[in-house]
Amino acid sequence: MLLKELLKTKGIKQVWIANKLGVSEVTVSKWCAGKSVPKKSHLEKLSQLLDVPVKTFVNI
Repeated sequence: MLLKELLKTKGIKQVWIANKLGVSEVTVSKWCAGKSVPKKSHLEKLSQLLDVPVKTFVNI
């Protein structure tokens, strides 16, 4: 649930991430709940959007 905590800390909504990545809000919700894992390309974009290193998401 690292992504969920990171979004909360940065005050970013899941819908904003979904729109930026071109995925559904349900997809981001599944990532936050640990029910699925983002593709490598999405991880790279997430790291840019959230201003964190990609390795932050290793345990997702």
